Amino acid sequence: MEEQHRPDRRAYNAPRRAVAAAQTRETIVQAAQQAFEEVGWAAATISTIAASASVSPKTIEALFGTKAALLKTVVDYAIRGDLLDRTVNQRERAAAIDAAADATSMLDLHASHVRTIHARTARVAWSVEVAAPTDPNVAELWDQMTANRLSGVRWATRTYLSKAGADPTLKRSEVENTFWLALEWGTFRSMTDQHGLTIDGFERWLRGYYRRMLLA
Repeated sequence: MEEQHRPDRRAYNAPRRAVAAAQTRETIVQAAQQAFEEVGWAAATISTIAASASVSPKTIEALFGTKAALLKTVVDYAIRGDLLDRTVNQRERAAAIDAAADATSMLDLHASHVRTIHARTARVAWSVEVAAPTDPNVAELWDQMTANRLSGVRWATRTYLSKAGADPTLKRSEVENTFWLALEWGTFRSMTDQHGLTIDGFERWLRGYYRRMLLA
């Protein structure tokens, strides 16, 4: 008797499973970010993160391996705003900054870009910085974050210097110093947590800072 063809239920359900797995992964990362920000690296255990995400600790271990690997994923998620495998410089905001018509518009776009990233990352960056001296894996992550920030400073400097309206009297090192302060997470925390600026107020301050420091 001829075997009756049956559709492969696993193939049919594969997209649904992929969506569910991605949602679970993002839920865990969000719970971990909240934990790292609120109680710090040492106190944020896999068990407490799992309970907050409504999953088992084994699920977290299966998806991320170690707590240090989870923290790295949290940092990437905070910087990028999602779990897609695209760096910041591969995204639309960076492309708009590159394509800006002149230095003034480039700096305004960059201020908006920095504000958005700092609002997502400043507090988890603090958690990494504080924990770095106590754990070699976190120290390695902090070193990578610092290197990435330097790369961002140099990219912004190159972009600014290529634009019409850039101040020709400024040395490259002076421009880099300006962007280094802007990209420092502590600057954002100081201006918002201690000085009382809103996130919008921080962006307005940053635009003014750029104009005073970088426009002729």
